[in-house]
Amino acid sequence: MPRLIGQTIVLREYRTEDTQAIRGWVNDLETVRFLSSRYWMPQSYADTADFVDHAMHAGTNGAFFVIADRETDAYLGQTDLFSINWRLRSAEFAIVVGSEAARGRGIGREAIGILLDYAFGMLGLERVELEVAQENDRAIRCYERAGFRHEGVKRHAFMVDGQYSNLVIMAVLAPDWRAAQGK
Repeated sequence: MPRLIGQTIVLREYRTEDTQAIRGWVNDLETVRFLSSRYWMPQSYADTADFVDHAMHAGTNGAFFVIADRETDAYLGQTDLFSINWRLRSAEFAIVVGSEAARGRGIGREAIGILLDYAFGMLGLERVELEVAQENDRAIRCYERAGFRHEGVKRHAFMVDGQYSNLVIMAVLAPDWRAAQGK
């Protein structure tokens, strides 16, 4: 897995010791509220260790990165490309900044930019898509600033606070990303 260096962060490989940092947020209701069912509480230590092991040994249909502090290499969150379809040159995207203290500092935006550069420049993908809970305004604004566009809605496809929620489908295409980056 390549090490992708940004201004304040680095995207690096997962390590066994990242399990403890993930345990710091994986059972926090506010952090996991809008995350996929993979992170629905309660998460056992074994669940977290299994995820880290999967990320460390992923095959060619996924690219899993820890978002780490550039100076200390400490875990801040994670961002992944998964379900990579090499024939269609597309992938699904996910991100989480693990602690509330690390949020609101531009880390997510920087990580998205680095990962999209990798997806379109290094991997040669044409499309990166995501699904986000309709109520997750903070994430939707971040994705829009990163160049993702709304494509549709999956009705009652998710649960937030025990209630059905719609999932917004968003995507960014390589030509749009390159144009926005002046490339």
